[in-house]
Amino acid sequence: HPPSSPCRCCHPAVALPDSTMAELPAVLGKPFQPALEKFCRVEPALSLEELDELQGLLKEHGTLDCSRAKCKDANGKPTGPFSASAANAKGDHSGSSMFGSWLRDNCIIAYGLYITDPDGQGCEDAKACLDSIAKFLLTHESYRMELVIGGHKEVTGKDEKSWMDRPHIRFIGETGLEDTKWYNHKQNDALGYFLWTRIQLALAEKMPMTGEHLKLLGQLFDYLRTIECWDDLDAGHWEEHSAQHASSLGPCLAAVKAFKTLLAKEGYLAPCKVDSLDILEDKISASLKQILPNEVINPAENAKDADSALIFLCYPLEVVDDEMGGKILERLKTCIGDIAMCRYRKDSYWCKNYKDQIGDDPTKHFTDEELKERDALLVPGEEAQWCLFDPMVSAFYGKMYQKTHKAEYLKLQQLFLSRALAAITGDDCEFGAWMCCEAYYLLGDKWVPNDNTPLVWTMVDLAMAMSEMKKSLSSVKKRPAAAMKRPASAMS
Repeated sequence: HPPSSPCRCCHPAVALPDSTMAELPAVLGKPFQPALEKFCRVEPALSLEELDELQGLLKEHGTLDCSRAKCKDANGKPTGPFSASAANAKGDHSGSSMFGSWLRDNCIIAYGLYITDPDGQGCEDAKACLDSIAKFLLTHESYRMELVIGGHKEVTGKDEKSWMDRPHIRFIGETGLEDTKWYNHKQNDALGYFLWTRIQLALAEKMPMTGEHLKLLGQLFDYLRTIECWDDLDAGHWEEHSAQHASSLGPCLAAVKAFKTLLAKEGYLAPCKVDSLDILEDKISASLKQILPNEVINPAENAKDADSALIFLCYPLEVVDDEMGGKILERLKTCIGDIAMCRYRKDSYWCKNYKDQIGDDPTKHFTDEELKERDALLVPGEEAQWCLFDPMVSAFYGKMYQKTHKAEYLKLQQLFLSRALAAITGDDCEFGAWMCCEAYYLLGDKWVPNDNTPLVWTMVDLAMAMSEMKKSLSSVKKRPAAAMKRPASAMS
């Protein structure tokens, strides 16, 4: 955390012994919601009883209720997808781009709903969400991909108009129609997340493949091959600077590997060119080997050695091995703030007094040239702190603990879960209490939630983190007492 970064205004860091703080990669502050303070600690880890109590408290306040963001048609019937932000005390975000449905957000939401409620309504909502995305892609985007695959459209150049000729990664959830306004749709990670999530539900036998969906998946893989996604300069998770993003390549590689597993399990013939899957796996793997643990090395002007989007390669995608996951987490220490984590250092989105500097639409989309102007507004250390990531860091350490039963991983899992809980909005939040924010930004000298509150992506990330904590605590309970003793050496 840079020395120039303003302190946490609303609640100072918890006073912990110097020896304890010295070994922690992040600060834990007092929660904005006082009722959560008993759960926000470094150690000991929560008990299963405390976790149940916590889940009951969040349920009582609707903190993780994603149904508030379900898109509905003119008759009030849910259409399947979710808007990016759920309704809050000031409205439902209509008129803002956050009322739209992003493929990336929706696929992570769908996976989270399924994995945390595999036999209940969560899984049903996940299936409805994925089905709506597949319908949108088949109806409106398949012809775009065929034009590219057939060589009739070139979409990999610098012409910003051509970015609308790519399959659209954001649509109008209420109607299932395209949004015709210009948008930077060169976001390969979004396509990868759809492929991967749809395949996960098929592998789990929750949503068996249909002929139409198999056809769509094959087409998407052929499209990614045609644009040579392993070298493609896309906009990445944050829809910004054109570059070769590791966080875009990860979801695509995870999808390829999962699809090969599904084909072998079901005996399907690959519904794409005979060598597409092998080419994609080989080429994407080679690119990731060159880039990771960086996010971007090409072009050099947009290089990033740390980007919080990479946590999704560690969890839930699990497309990197544990060693690389550790390297990514080491890099991400530079992104950790007192409240949450910045997307990357020198990120100007929601920088200090953002609305005053940018204008009335805080969700405005930027071209590459406009981004350079926006970036000039940032003072280093004043990057917004995003609430998406701490839950995923916690979940990753949970997976590590479940594999190794090393106490330091459980401690880190608890720390980052506590940070995620501490960021839930307080009673003084203008958008409402007990909400999961997109980010906190500086308004004057005070850190406040940004307008995109509550963010459904954050909500489902927190639900997944709590699910992984339950798995970890259950494994603790099953182990003999002697095996639970903390190692003498602490993690540095």
